[in-house]
Amino acid sequence: MRREAVVENIELNPLGEFRMGCDAYGMTIRTNFGEIETFRDVPVMIGQTDHSKFVEQSSCKGYLLIEGAFATYIVDIKDQTISVYRATVRGLNNEWCDENPIYGTDTRHVKGFTRHYHLQFPFVAKERFHKVFGDYEALRRRQIQEATDAL
Repeated sequence: MRREAVVENIELNPLGEFRMGCDAYGMTIRTNFGEIETFRDVPVMIGQTDHSKFVEQSSCKGYLLIEGAFATYIVDIKDQTISVYRATVRGLNNEWCDENPIYGTDTRHVKGFTRHYHLQFPFVAKERFHKVFGDYEALRRRQIQEATDAL
């Protein structure tokens, strides 16, 4: 029998002023399955220090939902993997789109939150997450550039 996942501590990391008078914070999450420092230097929260408004553990206790300023992440606590449900991707000329990332063929339905999440971005080991997500963002930036150049 697998033990239940427990979030032991969430620590905020001040990243400085994001825009005038508005501070940004990264986040480190400690669980009984390991520490997730993936978001330590990522502006997850902006202008807020109450992480309880942005982090929710699923009713099955296996997942964490992190509703960040520019992305919504789902963390598989036991596997220490991360997926993305929503992301804001900025183009090279300040264009942007807010989307549900689709990358590869992996999909997963995650229930146990106030809503159901259909993820079409793979769950990636926390150590590789920034690399894989960065590759996705680079692809989307090229696609956005091609679309805007076509006009």
